[in-house]
Amino acid sequence: MRKRIFGRFKENQKWDDYINFKSFECRMSLIVTIIMILSFKYLDVYTKFDLYLTPLQNITVYVAQALIGMLGIILAGIAIIVSVLNKDSLNSIEKVNGKGKVQRVLISFEFLTFNIGIGIFLFFLLNLILYSHQELIPVLWFYLVLAISSYFLAFIIFYTISLTGNCIRVFYINDLYSSILDKEKSIYEIANEVRVDYLLYSLHKASNLSPQELLDDLDEFVDSSNIPNKEVIKKYLKNYYSLPKE
Repeated sequence: MRKRIFGRFKENQKWDDYINFKSFECRMSLIVTIIMILSFKYLDVYTKFDLYLTPLQNITVYVAQALIGMLGIILAGIAIIVSVLNKDSLNSIEKVNGKGKVQRVLISFEFLTFNIGIGIFLFFLLNLILYSHQELIPVLWFYLVLAISSYFLAFIIFYTISLTGNCIRVFYINDLYSSILDKEKSIYEIANEVRVDYLLYSLHKASNLSPQELLDDLDEFVDSSNIPNKEVIKKYLKNYYSLPKE
């Protein structure tokens, strides 16, 4: 049975991504949040809230609109990544890097789009609240809301940057393993040619056929088959199996 979205997040420990301060996105989000809080304190936004009300209204609606645009770009990126990967390269990547490596990257995309969706509603809600005539909340709650919204927005931005880097690495890994698979196929093709040559050599040795008689038999076989480009194939066989002139 296929797991639901929250089940996939739980299985892959995506909820821990919010507070994994060893990661690039969490460290940068924390720094941005601290800068935002210090800036608001320095500008005395809480005390002079009426002065900053209109800019805050504009910022919240612009952020929500930007997140909508980001969501469309990310969905297009997912489609490109899925189209680039094929079964052979997926198997090769997972053989070396562990099972589910690519799947975890795709689930990270899913987690990111989920957060962007939450962010869109969050900032539209903040915009509506800023248009209300309710009294300003206490200073502690004001800075708590500022910290959460700043951290969440910064997390989305830097998580996107981090995930973009992972996707670039997946692309290069896929290109590397595609080259390896091409080389492996070339080796198999050479091995098959050697095997066919050996069988023809054994047949020639056992039946005491001359090289010309062997080529005549190959021509007859090609003529009796349904393969296309018969003349081209016969010419190739003649050049390949003909004895060098003395």
